[in-house]
Amino acid sequence: MAIGGIKSLGSIDPRLAYGATGTPSVQPSFASQLQNALNQVQNLQDRRETMVDEMVAGKATEVHDVMIAAKESQLAFELLLEIRNKLLESYQEIMRLQV
Repeated sequence: MAIGGIKSLGSIDPRLAYGATGTPSVQPSFASQLQNALNQVQNLQDRRETMVDEMVAGKATEVHDVMIAAKESQLAFELLLEIRNKLLESYQEIMRLQV
């Protein structure tokens, strides 16, 4: 029984072995994702503020739409605040590590 030579494993791309095609996509950095989240929260707060101003001015804005926008803005801000708290805790934990 003939045994063939062993191929060099350095040239095998594991992504291609599992069915991925093309070049790997570039993932956005953490900083850019955080900036996008901040922008989205700001947009929700601006939208809520605009809707409240329109309602106070007497323009045709439904009360339930204003309440939904306010709650959505509040939840987005609370989520962002919790993310900030977790990041701060992580940073403090890393600073406490002894090297």
